Amino acid sequence: MKFDQNVAAALNQQINNELQASYVYLAMAAYFDASKLPGFAKWFRAHAEEEIDHAMRIYDFIVKRDGAVSLNGVAQPEKTYASPAAALKTALAMEEDVTAQIHKLFELAHDVKEYGTQNMLHWFLEEQIDEEDLFRHLLEQVEAAGDSRWHLLTLDRELAAPAKQ
Repeated sequence: MKFDQNVAAALNQQINNELQASYVYLAMAAYFDASKLPGFAKWFRAHAEEEIDHAMRIYDFIVKRDGAVSLNGVAQPEKTYASPAAALKTALAMEEDVTAQIHKLFELAHDVKEYGTQNMLHWFLEEQIDEEDLFRHLLEQVEAAGDSRWHLLTLDRELAAPAKQ
């Protein structure tokens, strides 16, 4: 079955959305590094890399379908935030936007009977549930820390620690 061109265009847009998210998370990492919170910076750098992985997953899918990959520029992200909580609120809102984007992609693929695309997007649907939960949980912790530098530093140490297996 020929790859639907509307689906291909929407997937290309999603590659750019994922790369934009990576760029925003890298800027957030720089904000946290400048704020002397290296654990948060490490956490956001890891998420920046994860977004590139997401973009490449879609890129590879388009190539497998014999489609053309089309990359656009990404916008310059914010460089500073009013607080760590403000940065996390922005990140959570961005994850919620990505979830909505993936849902729209899935609906489009469903409408035109792009079953392979739907199958590929199932992974993203599950990933977004996990991502929103993760960002929401961290935001709750940062909000609980409030203006206490001590509590933020404690949370920062937790984020800097190697992941438990």
